[in-house]
Amino acid sequence: MLADYNNKVLDVSAKAHQMKVDSDALRATLNSLSNTTNEAAQDGNSVTITHTQQTSIGRTEIIMGNTDQAKTGKLTRSQTGERDWTPYYIGGGLLALVLIAALLGGGCLTSALMGPNRVI
Repeated sequence: MLADYNNKVLDVSAKAHQMKVDSDALRATLNSLSNTTNEAAQDGNSVTITHTQQTSIGRTEIIMGNTDQAKTGKLTRSQTGERDWTPYYIGGGLLALVLIAALLGGGCLTSALMGPNRVI
């Protein structure tokens, strides 16, 4: 029972350490991105910087800059990591269309070949 308790304490300690490491890395990333954004803006450039990451502290989505996109504060679907399913939907629709056409056309073709008295 004492060994189980010690293992749980070690697990909590390891998790806390990992979260601290991830938090420090996020802080360094934010500092670097904000410095880069600030330098580009001061030079008169338009800049939008985006960054997403998944760590032990959760998912972090960052957008910085002086452009209209940055001002909205919204990442695009591809920037958030969402998969675009549109090509799959189009492909599935085309496949269904071909199958339906083959079934309908095949029925007419078969009756035309067989005729009223023909047996194949």
